[in-house]
Amino acid sequence: MTEQRKGRRAIEVGPTGEYVAENVARLRALRGLTTRELTGKLEEVGRSIPPSGITRIEQKQRVVTADDLVALAVVFNTSPISLLLPPQWGDTVVPLTRERGLMARTAWRWMRGLSPASDYGVGPSEIVAGPDDDEWEDELDRKYWQLRQEYDAVTLPPELRRVRENPASRDADAVTFEVERLIRMASGKAGDAAFEDQMASVRNAMDRLSAELERLAEDRARRRAQAGGS
Repeated sequence: MTEQRKGRRAIEVGPTGEYVAENVARLRALRGLTTRELTGKLEEVGRSIPPSGITRIEQKQRVVTADDLVALAVVFNTSPISLLLPPQWGDTVVPLTRERGLMARTAWRWMRGLSPASDYGVGPSEIVAGPDDDEWEDELDRKYWQLRQEYDAVTLPPELRRVRENPASRDADAVTFEVERLIRMASGKAGDAAFEDQMASVRNAMDRLSAELERLAEDRARRRAQAGGS
């Protein structure tokens, strides 16, 4: 799909633009809004898109700008992420561009600022573990860790990056990952043995998080004691 502008080269609506178009139509119907009513709500937040413009967006004939996207997300009371990705989860491949795709569960983690756009990094070991030294048994692990460090450096605000780099934060992320996998298995066709193995993985992840929280509390108590004694 393309949008032809007078005197300008046509702008192609790629896979992500198509998701946006489909999600605008889906969310508008979910909110029970006509195109005219949606226009009115957009004007209230300072972004004007006429009803005909909304129709063209939904028909994949009008490109949505960054400002349009944010205004639509505000009006729909949702995250911009929900407009940028299809409402899918799991191992289904989601095209991001004409030449690049990710599994849906990786794409959602990427959009949430949790991991790079790499299907290699969807396992709990990549979420939790960083290098203890310069020795790597697997070159792919080393490359993925470097990719993740570069991703965090340009994606997250400095303070949030400092929080995310804390082992407790990584352990909490791992718990979430393991619980999500467990829920998928519980509602799917996984065998009893596989489900029990995943339950054990969840408990192990929770134990690691609990131990790291205890360490945080001990470190804080030690710093307070040192500050009181100085």
